[in-house]
Amino acid sequence: MSDHTLLLAKAREYDAQGDVYNAVKLYKRCIKLLPEWVEPYMYLAEIYKKRAEWKPALYYAKKALSLDASLADTWWTLGITAVALGKARLANSVWSKFGPSNPRAALISLQLTHSGIFEMIWAKPLDRARAQITSIPHPDSDRHFLDTVIFDRQVIGYNVANRRRYPVHAELGLLQRSAYFTFSCWLETPAQKDVKTLERLCIEANLGFEVWSKAAKVQKQVYRDKLQEFYSGDIFQKTEEDLLIAIAAKQEAHVEQVLRAWTIITLKQYYALERH
Repeated sequence: MSDHTLLLAKAREYDAQGDVYNAVKLYKRCIKLLPEWVEPYMYLAEIYKKRAEWKPALYYAKKALSLDASLADTWWTLGITAVALGKARLANSVWSKFGPSNPRAALISLQLTHSGIFEMIWAKPLDRARAQITSIPHPDSDRHFLDTVIFDRQVIGYNVANRRRYPVHAELGLLQRSAYFTFSCWLETPAQKDVKTLERLCIEANLGFEVWSKAAKVQKQVYRDKLQEFYSGDIFQKTEEDLLIAIAAKQEAHVEQVLRAWTIITLKQYYALERH
């Protein structure tokens, strides 16, 4: 095995271990040794895409494709990068190479990574690279209800809810911030029908609603040969307990109005309303 091949193998090893610093350093050394070698450019484009560093991702994707135009995954990386940078003409040119857009699922699950954990949220795909968040993410994620985000097409797992499997994709970055803010409060010992009533009131008022007490947050794991499945548990327990819920609204007054109506209908109380 030649020296440059050994160097690439070592870079791939660092890459697999999540050691981005050393992987990038060795990939770039490979390029210096053999400027016409396509693999280092391809792997660098993938690294920068995953890190949402769009300008270097664009550069390395273009370099790789100039050397080998048959790299479908790198074309897709270029398309995502073009969308993220607002280069609509380039994005449309790339997507045209993949033929007409197939109808996507009505709902997908996105993986947000923050604070040493990853969070599973729901989103509605808008096209091949963009999705609109329909959950109310944790405040530490810096994502809000109805934010438009970039997501990767690679399926990294499945979220199982109501006996259906939804593909999980990595969220790659914020594209457009919505006008919604995140609020949370506790409901005192609500029954299932009480929670459903609040959800209905929020929907009628064009507000987002989510139960946070059973939010899908788990320690970060490494995906290996088999795609993992994550299960959304039943949030309604038979035992009486307070429930943490989140509401997305443009103004706090809208949240208070809905909660007041809820207390009148259900004769239940809420407390510790907080804006995040």
